[in-house]
Amino acid sequence: MKLKISTSQLGGLSPEQWLRRAAYVRLVDRESGQESFARRLSRDFYPRFHLYVQVLPAEQAFFFNLHLDQKKASYAGQTRHSADYDGELVAAEADRLRAILGPLADMPTQMKKGSEKPLQAPARAFNGDVLRQLSPSSLPIYADKPKLSWWQKLFS
Repeated sequence: MKLKISTSQLGGLSPEQWLRRAAYVRLVDRESGQESFARRLSRDFYPRFHLYVQVLPAEQAFFFNLHLDQKKASYAGQTRHSADYDGELVAAEADRLRAILGPLADMPTQMKKGSEKPLQAPARAFNGDVLRQLSPSSLPIYADKPKLSWWQKLFS
């Protein structure tokens, strides 16, 4: 699945920095030297989401070519392996990446000229400290239950 991302959506970050924030790790193929990124689904190496970045300098955009590697190549010297290029999991991961892009596109990355403070991020609806809003009357009261012996627990 291919995702087209503009440089403004990355919030001034390079694709590598942005992908690190999205839990991807940079991989370099030992034989070809090609750079790619992967995100594991478990502690094992496979299955994993695998992503290639293609730069489009004329359009100031990037293509993220995303797929799901199911397993490693079975035969020595072969690069072909089981991979899903569309499907529910790949679509869900693409949606996750698009959701992460939303807040980062609005975040400022440069400073105002002549100012020492960075530009402020858009204000979020926040009602203050949640812990201070809790009062003893709003908390449920749990009465101390008398402890039962194992024999009483057996028949209760």
